[in-house]
Amino acid sequence: MEEFKEIIRMISNVGICILAINVFLFFKSYRNKTVAFKIIAFYLLFTLILQLITSYLASLKEDNLHYSHFYFIGQLVFLSFFFIEELKNKALSKRIKTYLLFALVALGISYYLYPESFYKFNIFEIVVTSVPLLVYCFIFFTKRVGSSNNNFMFFNAGLFLYILCSTLLFSAGNLKAGISLYIWAFNVVLVIIYQLCILLEWYKNVRKPVKS
Repeated sequence: MEEFKEIIRMISNVGICILAINVFLFFKSYRNKTVAFKIIAFYLLFTLILQLITSYLASLKEDNLHYSHFYFIGQLVFLSFFFIEELKNKALSKRIKTYLLFALVALGISYYLYPESFYKFNIFEIVVTSVPLLVYCFIFFTKRVGSSNNNFMFFNAGLFLYILCSTLLFSAGNLKAGISLYIWAFNVVLVIIYQLCILLEWYKNVRKPVKS
């Protein structure tokens, strides 16, 4: 079992390295880019900081589970504003902002009433923060299919796959350690796939000017 854990740590470090590369590339290409692009750059930086913190705590064998709540909530905030910028629909933007406010208030109330949920996977939080992003991803696909604008298509595809699978995995995150270990292993692989999609996004649509 310890050997398997070490393999997971090594694979996880690969994912962190790819994430760090993505952060570097996105900030390298930061100038004169759209607001949506800059939101993704800071979202990646936010994710990298949390990954480094949780990895460091894991190396010290200290509990890092509570940082997952910051990730889920932060991801919802960053990506909600990303979709608002990219979808460019006033009615939809208003709905996204309204839902974001509702989600933050609902989660605040939830943690006030049940503070113990802060120290384990919160299925309510996972559903509230992840399901709407799947909906936004789907809307994004429907808007871009057949369009000459391919910006963020690889990012959106990776995001949809990652959130769809990770939501199911994290929902089972409170299972006993033996099963939970395999869940985390699969999630580490998902993170790498997601970050490779983001790297492909930069290579295809950012490295060189996109011809419209």
